Amino acid sequence: MPGEENGRPGRHAGTMPRRILTGIGVALLIAAPAALALFGGAEVRTSADAEAPAKPLAGIVAATLVGLLLVRLVPLRLPAMPAAGAAERPALGRQAAGLVGIALLLPAVVLAVDPGIWYAPIKLLLFFGGAALVLRCWPTQWRGGREHRRAVPSRWYWLGPLPALVGWAYLLYYSPLAGSQDMSGYRQYDRVYLLAATLLTFVTASLAEEIFYRALLQTRLEALYGRWPAIVATSLLFALMHVHRIGDGPLWQTVAVMLAWNGGFGLLAGYLWARHRNIWAIFALHTAVNSLSLLPLLLG
Repeated sequence: MPGEENGRPGRHAGTMPRRILTGIGVALLIAAPAALALFGGAEVRTSADAEAPAKPLAGIVAATLVGLLLVRLVPLRLPAMPAAGAAERPALGRQAAGLVGIALLLPAVVLAVDPGIWYAPIKLLLFFGGAALVLRCWPTQWRGGREHRRAVPSRWYWLGPLPALVGWAYLLYYSPLAGSQDMSGYRQYDRVYLLAATLLTFVTASLAEEIFYRALLQTRLEALYGRWPAIVATSLLFALMHVHRIGDGPLWQTVAVMLAWNGGFGLLAGYLWARHRNIWAIFALHTAVNSLSLLPLLLG
């Protein structure tokens, strides 16, 4: 996949270094679940919530791979985004660098001071306020993402992502590979509390993270460096955001889970975004990964 649809030679500068760095990123994302399978056991804890059950590693890997495959095989998807023009690249590059800086700043803050209950407000401030400041400081007339989305028929804009979403959700939550879906530990909480927590997670994760990592950051990286370098880089930065998990177990295992679970999710969300430019599809994907297993408790 990393070589797929990056366009004609010379379309993006620095082809060889970009391929090497992308290959290293892909190797890390492949090595993580392999290391967990060999040395970490058949199940991994994917949530920081003590009440959440562990997930089978096989289900995580299968769901991610099938989701990626379905995104790849479903027809009427978008071609790779054209490279930004020479006049647009300087400002676009500064925007991308500023957004990468924000993506690195959040985990640095978490590791340095452990913001606790202030984590969500800080994340929203950085992802919305910080990103808006970056775009304002280095304005550009580039509108490639918006123009790119128009290349797919309107009806397929809504239908195209569905097979990947359904296949991924089935394998991860409802198939024999899904393992235990025992969420009884959450029954100690009032339903109103669970609804409020779900809504907060929707705003701070499903909306904020997807707008920042996919719509803002990945789209610009695609225009500068190509599709798969952008997807892999954004996936690794997305995994890095989850450094609050460090301390939950052995360091190597925590990092491997971040790469396998969060990085793998980033690959799927990023590929879905690159192929269809449907922000609602990746909102749905992220909402499902955070809340689908809680649905019986919220509705029951």
